[in-house]
This record gives sequence, structure tokens and C-alpha cells, in this order.
Amino acid sequence: IESKIEIIPNGIDLAEFENLPQKGTFRGKYDITYNQKIILYLARIHKIKGPDLLVKAFARRSNDFSDATLVIAGPDDGYLPTLEKLIKELNIEGKVLFTGPLYGRDKLEAYVDADVYVLPSIYETFPVTVLEACACGTPVIVTARCGIAEVINGDVGLVVAYDKDQLSSAISRMLGDGKLRQGFNERGKLLVQERFNWEKI
Repeated sequence: IESKIEIIPNGIDLAEFENLPQKGTFRGKYDITYNQKIILYLARIHKIKGPDLLVKAFARRSNDFSDATLVIAGPDDGYLPTLEKLIKELNIEGKVLFTGPLYGRDKLEAYVDADVYVLPSIYETFPVTVLEACACGTPVIVTARCGIAEVINGDVGLVVAYDKDQLSSAISRMLGDGKLRQGFNERGKLLVQERFNWEKI
């Protein structure tokens, strides 16, 4: 019966990514300077997506990330008050930006200006947001619990265990190595074009 089963992955419409917004548009809207690195989380604000792990990892090395802003974008799925309380307890309020949900062009502007996209999920099947980030030339970091991890690993981004220290180290490595990011940028676009373009799927 295995021969009769085919797993078809999620894909994206590359036409949506042909004319990307100009770099700096998102930064301009939110007064983020060019010397600030942007760590982007773009997903539902829900415990299962792991935003608390990201906040803890970010706070863990807040001194190392003195030139970084953590952008949390997405609709609240009931977890926002808990997350805001955690951010306050960790004393990093000035380094975290909540944008609310972003759609269409606004979402693309965030991807384009981000230095890294992080999806630290407790559990995830095959997140389209990771493919969207790749299509925008943004390197990614995901947890090994994401179904897309084996596609990402070392090729278009970094995969870490669901652990704040590992995640913090991966973010540090990504932000500190422009050459690494550039390689991931280029291979990410290629990956989406060759394997996850809806036409090919």
C-alpha cells in the first residue's frame, strides 16, 4: 500500500514574490535604524509556536544583541498577555516590537528587512511562513520539531533543539556572520523555486 501513497508538501505562489518591497520600508514604518539587526517572528501568538522560548533566548544574550530588535508579528491567539508579562519580567521591553498581524505587502516588507526569521515551535507540520521567508531571501532558524526541519538544516538556515541556549547561540551565530546569511539567502530563494513552487508541486 505504501506505493500508493504520495506525500505532497505545501508550496507557495512565486508570483507573489516577483516584485518584493524595497529594503528599508518596514524599518522606516517602525523607526528601526539600519544598524539594528531584526529578528523576526511572524506567526500566531500561541504557546505551541514557541514565542516564549524565543523571548527567553533573546533575553539570554541581550547584551550580545544590543544592536538587535526582536519583532513579534501576528494575531494574538490568547497568549499575548503571558508573553508581554514575560518580556517585562526579563526587562527587555525596549528591545521588543509588537506589530500585530501583518498581511500582503506589509508581511513581505517585514520578511525583506529581517536579518533572520525564527520559528521556535513546540510542534509544527510544514509551515508556509518558512518558505515565504526563503522566497524573500531571509535566512531562517527553526526547531527540530518543525516538519520542515530536514529541508532547512544547514542549507537555507539553522535547526536547533527546543532549547533556549541552543536557540540563543544560533541567533548569535546568524547575526554575527554576514557571509553565512548571504549564503542562506541565495540558497533559500533557489530552494523555493526548485522544490516548493506550486506549479512544480
